[in-house]
Amino acid sequence: MRILFLQDHLRIGGTEKQTLAIAEFIQRKGHESGVMVFRPGGRLPVRELNLSFFKTLQPFNTRIDEWAPGLMRKILTYQPDVIVFMGKVAHLYLPTIQKYLPSITLVATYRSGKPPVSYYRKALQNAHGVITNSQAEHKRLIRPYGIPERLIRTVHNGCLISDEGISQEKAKSTKLRLLCSAMFRPQKNQMELLSILAQIPPSIPWHCTFAGTGEMLKPCQAKARELGITEQVTFTWSSNPIELYQTHDVVVHTSNKESLPNSLVEAQCCGLPVIAYLVNGVGECFKEGVSGFGIPFGNQDAFRDALHLLGMDSDKRKTMSQAASAFGKEQFDFEARSSDFLAVVKAIHQSRDSTDARSE
Repeated sequence: MRILFLQDHLRIGGTEKQTLAIAEFIQRKGHESGVMVFRPGGRLPVRELNLSFFKTLQPFNTRIDEWAPGLMRKILTYQPDVIVFMGKVAHLYLPTIQKYLPSITLVATYRSGKPPVSYYRKALQNAHGVITNSQAEHKRLIRPYGIPERLIRTVHNGCLISDEGISQEKAKSTKLRLLCSAMFRPQKNQMELLSILAQIPPSIPWHCTFAGTGEMLKPCQAKARELGITEQVTFTWSSNPIELYQTHDVVVHTSNKESLPNSLVEAQCCGLPVIAYLVNGVGECFKEGVSGFGIPFGNQDAFRDALHLLGMDSDKRKTMSQAASAFGKEQFDFEARSSDFLAVVKAIHQSRDSTDARSE
């Protein structure tokens, strides 16, 4: 089987990382796998990808996500059996491909806590199958968005990093070392997290690292100065997240829209408990009360209580750290989840072939 992944641009986000990793996994499993992107550049390395096919469509980076010159011609060159659409913008072209290349099986994906815009919703409704990465999004597609349930399958993200070298002894630290790993976008809501941190009692020594970049970085830096906590927070960016997990105790997350955040998946796999607002599929990233605490959205008092508990009880941190590692390995093993993804793609393609055969 020949499978093509379609993506607008290789940013540093979780969806883009999953696109490349799953495509390479499928290639290793004996299928021909390729990736086609609209815009060149991006932060993700592509030079050593083990793929049958990799193509960038724009001759230079126009910074226009939606422009895919020569898309149909390049698809005909590659002749895929299946196209998997990754990210919102790629779905813009699903109806056109369906109209002019009807023999290709089209698999849509939905990996965002944001409501689908009209063209995205149309693509989800017309695809031969839809893959979500959380049960919460699976349910949301049915109601209120009206996607037929028979089209939808759910496959959790696989973790793309290893916990090798992560020390469980770090839970003995006297300082509560917090990590918020997320792009600085409005929906990630770091502003609210800063306000929560500023109200941690002085009896708990803490430090929080904010790892990411984006439009809200400077406003958040200004907010930290306003709150008088600049000595207790660090704003950084690392292309190697394992270093961050090695030097922190707990991952915190106050986003207001999510599907299945990769940072929480990685935290669990690396033995870090999670404290996070319960939005969309966040609660599927950890085991409640065992490897993390889910907080009702906006309940800052409950968020602070969870921070206080882990800040005061190093034994609790250690126990939850061990539980996080076990849960992460069980739920988010990359090979297992990627095998599930491939199996679902195969099933959608085979089901479509059976339907076509019955209609002839």
